[in-house]
Amino acid sequence: MKESDHTDELLNAVHVPKDAGEHADALRGMLARIPDGWGRWISCDCGWYPLLVELDEQLRTLLPDYVIHQVKEKFGGLRYYWESGEEVHDLDDLEPVTPGRDGNEAEWERWRQAHEAWCERLDAYRQTPEGQERVGDLQRRAELAERLVRTAEARAGVTCELCGTAGLLHRTPARAPWYKTLCSACAEREGYVSTMEAHGAP
Repeated sequence: MKESDHTDELLNAVHVPKDAGEHADALRGMLARIPDGWGRWISCDCGWYPLLVELDEQLRTLLPDYVIHQVKEKFGGLRYYWESGEEVHDLDDLEPVTPGRDGNEAEWERWRQAHEAWCERLDAYRQTPEGQERVGDLQRRAELAERLVRTAEARAGVTCELCGTAGLLHRTPARAPWYKTLCSACAEREGYVSTMEAHGAP
């Protein structure tokens, strides 16, 4: 097996967190929404899993085919990268299928021309009353979904990433610190100090 094949296999495997517990099935469903090549991991600790499961349920209601790109902790905060997974086009006019990796130059040229023609028809369809209504509907649902994501990220910012109770931003005392949102008990156990203490706040 080539190294690139092994890398692809690792990225595309579904990596359900070992501490998923009762959330295992829901997190597996979320990981299945991550396209090949992105890496199917949930990169945060279990205190945030209930927030993620609730958010995923809300997003699926609005956008049944929505796609996840990454779910991770960064600088002590939740980052949830996603897209709607929907395109507004005439349902009877399917986009041309791209040639496989082994496609020859002539196949690619035929696809390019067919794709350009499809894009022109797509633009025309979106100007019709039906198309404009569907575009507006998708935009409204996507905007609401974005608000839900921002709300979940804000909730994570006051939720301990380890145990799920109320938390605040903490950091390691090192010169180049690691940040994590933690409750006081988890922070003490893990050797973190609050960012307010680290900056000398009373």
